[in-house]
Amino acid sequence: MVRSDDRTPDFDTIYRQAYPLVVRTVYLVVFDRDVAQEITHEAFLRLWQHRDRLDEAANQRAWLMRVAVNLAIDHRRNWLSALKHRLLPVPAPDPGALAIQRLDIEAMRSAILRLRPRDRAILALRYEQGLSFPEIGRLLDRPEATVKTRLHRALAQLHRQIAGPVPHTAALEEIP
Repeated sequence: MVRSDDRTPDFDTIYRQAYPLVVRTVYLVVFDRDVAQEITHEAFLRLWQHRDRLDEAANQRAWLMRVAVNLAIDHRRNWLSALKHRLLPVPAPDPGALAIQRLDIEAMRSAILRLRPRDRAILALRYEQGLSFPEIGRLLDRPEATVKTRLHRALAQLHRQIAGPVPHTAALEEIP
């Protein structure tokens, strides 16, 4: 890039003037100072390698910044892709949490077994199979309103068995 005319700065001048700006710009893309410096060096290397191919009217600083930013974006994209595909180790389950989960499952199972078989069927058809109320009504040969009522009552019974009775609003109003 050493030119015979004084209109185009030589490589050393461009390096001294542009290096801090290029490193800061690349850093804002990759957020790693060492990587930003490596990418900046790569961009300057490419500028040096292409010095004879750039025409004299080309803005070498703009070309350098474009290359540096593209390298930074490529690095960031590759880094994010690698991060997405990396398998993170699954942490060992907390024994206390497992015990509580087992107790909750057992309490739910016990509460469901205390329901009438038809109510268990309605719960299974609604929540396990995702059927609508009209579909459940047709399957069980019951009106849709009956299905809704039975489901509501079964859920209320499950709630009472697992969480205890729900206080009525009138009783709550009396509490000071």
